[in-house]
Amino acid sequence: MPRNRQSAKKAGTAMETAVEHYLQWALNDQRIIRRRLHGSNDLGDIANIFFHGQPVCVEVKNTKRLDATKHYNEAAEEAGNLDSPYPWVVQKKPRVGLSTLERIGQQLAYTDSETYHTMCALSGRFTEKFDIDLIGRSRQYVCITLENLALILNDGLPLGPEGQS
Repeated sequence: MPRNRQSAKKAGTAMETAVEHYLQWALNDQRIIRRRLHGSNDLGDIANIFFHGQPVCVEVKNTKRLDATKHYNEAAEEAGNLDSPYPWVVQKKPRVGLSTLERIGQQLAYTDSETYHTMCALSGRFTEKFDIDLIGRSRQYVCITLENLALILNDGLPLGPEGQS
């Protein structure tokens, strides 16, 4: 059955909710929430994520096509509205569901190379090397998994409440 506006909105909401719950669990922080729309001054889809005191702008996409440039530009604009130096896109990975934390963690997360390398350098305890893909028309975006993004945000510490004790 082809996607219509209603089914697209439902899929987008499901993806945003899954990312919200995953990051709440991974970073052990219930203050992380889905953000309400702000029209032309949108601030990203997920609120209350911080990295070394700076807000992180997370734009969530559940689209059939990986339109990295368009989606990244939207995240960068919203990061500007949020005064965030860290724009990220989390996009639904084809044929990977949202039914478990493990599957949600396998969704795609991408940003520009400078943001990725800056965040990795600032993660003092962060020593793990991730498998990255370069995506975009000019291969200008670094793509990792949502799990790996959560590890960066958590300075390489184990994810989940068990890892926080």
